Order: sequence, then C-alpha cells, then structure tokens
Amino acid sequence: MWKLYRQEMKRILRTRSTLLFLAATLALSAFMAWVPVTYERYTYEENGRKITIEGPEALARKKQMEAPSAGEVTPQKLAEGLSYYHKNLEIYGDFYNEDFPLTLKVQEIYPWRPLLQRLHEAMADPVSGLAPEYTDISAEDALAFYDRCQSHIADLMRMEQKDNPQAQRTAVRMYEKVKMPFYYYPGYGSNMTEYEGMYLFLLMFLCMMITAPLFCCEYQTGADDILRSTRHGRKRLALVKILAALSIGIAAFIPCMFLFQIISNSLFGWECRQTSMQILFSVVSLLDLNVGELQNLIMLSGFITLLASICFTLFLSAACRNTTIATGLTIAFALLPTLFYMLIGGILGSYLRVLLPSGALGGNNAFLYALTDFEFLKAGPLSVWTPWLLLAVPALEIPLFLWLTVRTYCRRSM
Repeated sequence: MWKLYRQEMKRILRTRSTLLFLAATLALSAFMAWVPVTYERYTYEENGRKITIEGPEALARKKQMEAPSAGEVTPQKLAEGLSYYHKNLEIYGDFYNEDFPLTLKVQEIYPWRPLLQRLHEAMADPVSGLAPEYTDISAEDALAFYDRCQSHIADLMRMEQKDNPQAQRTAVRMYEKVKMPFYYYPGYGSNMTEYEGMYLFLLMFLCMMITAPLFCCEYQTGADDILRSTRHGRKRLALVKILAALSIGIAAFIPCMFLFQIISNSLFGWECRQTSMQILFSVVSLLDLNVGELQNLIMLSGFITLLASICFTLFLSAACRNTTIATGLTIAFALLPTLFYMLIGGILGSYLRVLLPSGALGGNNAFLYALTDFEFLKAGPLSVWTPWLLLAVPALEIPLFLWLTVRTYCRRSM
C-alpha cells in the first residue's frame, strides 16, 4: 500500500496544475501577510504643512503615538484619556471640526482612542443599546469600567437574544470567565485577523482544486478501469488517493501558515499578541483570548475546515464522471456558505452555513466574525454558540465524507 501511496503522490505532484496551485498557496501566504501593513496611514503636521506617510513607517509612528495606552488597561488610564476628550470637545465641539488642530489630535486624542472606544461601547444605554456622547461619560464611569462591562453583556444579550433566555444565561456565564483587566499593545489591528481568515479561505480553495480531479480524471481517461482490475482492489486504491489528498493539504497548510504568522507578527510586533480580544474587537467578546490565542484558534478552525472540505471534494470527485463537473461543483460548494449567509440570511442561512464543510471560511460568514457575534443556534434542546458548531460540525463531517468517498468509489460500476 505504501508503494502505491508513493506512486500516487508522485503522480499528483508531477501535474502542472498541482505545482501551480501549491506555488500559489506559498506566494499568497507572504502576500496576504504583507498587504495589511501597506494600508497603514499616518498624517501629522510639520512647519504648518500636513504630511502623510504610509506603510511600515506609518505603523511605527502610530505605535509611538499610542504608547500611552500600551500595557494594562487600567481605569486610571481611561479616566486620563477621557479628560483629554472632555477638554478638547469643550473647545472645538467635534473631533471632525475643521478647526480642530491636527497636532492636538495626534497628541491628545489619537493616543487614547483604542481604549476610549471600548469605554464608549461599555457605557451604552441598557434599554436602547445606544452609546452616549463622550461628554456624557464621567470620570466615575471610567473608573467603574470593568463593573460596567459585566452589566453590559447582560443588557446586550437581552436585546440580541430576547426570545432565548438560555442563550442569555450561556453568554453571561461565558463572559464571567473573561479575565480582567484587559491589555492593549498598539500596532495590530482587527483587519490583520481578517486577512488571516481570507488567506485560509484561499488556501482551502486551492487545496480543493488540487483534490477535485483525483478520482474522476481516471474515470475520464479510462485508467480507472485498468486499475480496478489489478490485485490491489477498489478499497485500497480509494484509501491511497484519500491519504495522498490529505497529505498534500496538510503539507501545504503547515509551512504556509507558519510563514504567514512569522511575517505578520514580525511586521506588527510580537508584543501585540498579548492584546486582549475585548480591546481589539468588542468589549463584550465572549472568549477569554488575547490576539495570539485568537490567531491560533482561527488556524485550528481553518485546519479543520480545510480537512473537511478536502474530504467533501474527494466524495464529489468519486461521484462525478468527469473533471469539469467535479471542478464546477467544488467551486460552487466553496462559495455557497458565503452566498447563503449574504442572500438568505437569518436562521436558515446560518444553519446552511454551519452544515456545509467550508462554512467557517469565506466572507462575512467566516469563523472570526462568528467569534465577535452573539448568534446562538438551536441544536435539539440546547442553544449552542455558532463558533462551537463551526468547529464541531466539520470535524464530524471528516469521517462521514471519507466513508462516503470509499463507498461511492467501490460501488461505481466500470
């Protein structure tokens, strides 16, 4: 069997399309890790002129500017930043006022903005959910920030899941496990995590394209009829192809994600991995994670989804008569979760997204966005947070689609 496995690996890796797809996965890992830093902008005033810089230089300036916010997010820091907001708003009335001096924004507003945005969110009205004006937030409110976070999650869940008391209780229990105080280290933004999710989708898509012709290309050429008549048998041939496809997927995932993480964290700063998820996304994010742990969880989700999607593609390849149909269906099922989520929406769109093997990767349906949402789906008598389903369902589908692949291939008539 191992001799057959080696021969199958050689056959796949000698295919020009496979080599192109694998080269694309590696090149995209570096490209997608680098792209976010090119969007960094920093504008400052020098000798009466506004100067805008971009890229790594802008990122370095931003990190230097936000240095007062770095480290532990203490109530005292929030109160200090709020005092600058109050002082300048009393004078200029609005941050977007044309008369607001850029120098003051850079020195007294922007350094505290990442923290004050979370304070602003936590002070939302418990009934309407609307956040107050900064001038309506007092220093006492800032000093009671962490207490307000605890009450805000309960208020928010009553609005988000008003017909699902069980989901409300589950979310509150989850948030009780979030450790406080939070931490913030400037540099790494939420868009960087989004690019990780986008790259994982591209990696999954390219691996699915490599897998799509594995069975049906030999149906099309007639080579499968010859192979079936040998002593190796149908089941052994099916297992060899499955093992080869999974090996290529895993071999592509590990170095590509390693390269992506090395480049992105080196660009934005390894210390940023200690930033709390609650500061980066939402003050009431339900998981007790920092950025480093969030990156690892997204990678785990991507890995499980990749394997599930490869297994599903193997099933399609075994069931289809030619590569055109198999490739078309592969592309369709890779994109369907995003389309369902965008076009159907609601509970039905969420269930369809969860059930499809590629459901955790894509656009707004991606696992990252589910982590920052408060969607709970009914699973029997239970209300389950969507991210847990996006991890569990593809993991369960891996053996299911492997079994269906072997069964479909063995039952195919010559």
